[in-house]
Amino acid sequence: MKSGNYDRTARLLHVLYILNSNPKGIAPAKIAEKTSVTTRTTYRDLRDLEDWEHLNVPIIWEGGKCRIEPGVILPPVFFRLHEAMTIYLASRLLLAYTDAYNPSIESTFTKLNSVVPGPLREQIRMTIEWMQKRKPDQNSIHTLETLAKGWTSGRRVKIQYWTLGDERATERIIEPYFIQPAAAEHADYVIAYCHKASEIRIFKVDRIESIQLLDERYSVPEDFDANKYLGSAWRIIVDGNVKIIKLRFSPDIARIARETVWHPSQVTELHPDGSAIVTMNVSVTVELVSFILGWGEKVEVLEPEELREDVIQTAKAILKLY
Repeated sequence: MKSGNYDRTARLLHVLYILNSNPKGIAPAKIAEKTSVTTRTTYRDLRDLEDWEHLNVPIIWEGGKCRIEPGVILPPVFFRLHEAMTIYLASRLLLAYTDAYNPSIESTFTKLNSVVPGPLREQIRMTIEWMQKRKPDQNSIHTLETLAKGWTSGRRVKIQYWTLGDERATERIIEPYFIQPAAAEHADYVIAYCHKASEIRIFKVDRIESIQLLDERYSVPEDFDANKYLGSAWRIIVDGNVKIIKLRFSPDIARIARETVWHPSQVTELHPDGSAIVTMNVSVTVELVSFILGWGEKVEVLEPEELREDVIQTAKAILKLY
C-alpha cells in the first residue's frame, strides 16, 4: 500500500472517530482543523466515507453540520504505543481506585489488551488478575449501570438516597447530567438535577440504596458543562463559596508543591527562603480542610482568614481529643 493511500485511510478513520464523538453534529471546518487538512479536503473525505469500501456511512447534514446516528457505524480501533501506554496507566489507576471487583472493568480491559504490544499486554493481564481477587459489589455495579442507562438514554431515575447525617434514606427523582469518578475518595458520583431540591446536586453512588429507571424523558441542558461546573470544586464537592486560597509549603516539601497540580487554577511561586506559595480559586469545604491538615505543620494557610480559622479550630479539637 502506498504511503499516500495509507495516510488517507488513517485520515478517513479519524474523521469517522470524530463523527462518532459528536452525535449532535460538527462543522466540516472543525473536522478539517482536527485532521490538519483544508475544509475542501474534508468535504471530499466526507463524500468518500459515504461510499468508502462499500460501508455507505449514512452522514446526516443539518444546519451546516454533519453527523451520523450513534452506534450505526463503529470504526475499528488501532493504538499507537503512547496510546497503549495510556491504557496500561488507566488499568493501574483502576486497580488503585476500585475496592471491589467489577466484571465490566475486566471485560473492557480484556478487549483492549488484545491490541496492545506484548510487554504491556502481560502487565495489564496481571492487573486484571489482581482485580479478580477482590470481592464483587453487585449493588454498586447495578446502580452504576442503571445511572449510565438513564444518562445515555435521557430517562429519569428514581433513587432512595441516604444523605450523610440523615437518619434514613429519602426518595428522589433525578436527571443524570454526568458521572464523575473521584480517585481520592475511591468512589463514583453522579451530577444530576434533583426534583426534590429543584437544583443540580452531586450524589455519591455508594449512598444510593435502591434505584429504578423511569420512562419519563429529559434532556441535559445544552449549556451544562461538567468541567465548568466542577471547575471551582476541590476534588468533587462544589458546595461553599469560591475563595482565593493561599497556602505556604515549608522548604522541605516545597518541591512537592512545585511538581504537583492539585487544581486547574493553581499557581505556585517559589520564595527565596525555599518555601512555596500555592494560590488556588476553590470552594472552602471540609475536604479542603482535611487536605491541609494532612500536611501537618508543613503547610500554613495564609488566606482567607475564615479557612485559617477553620484549620485552627480543627487542630484544637484534635489536640483535645488526644
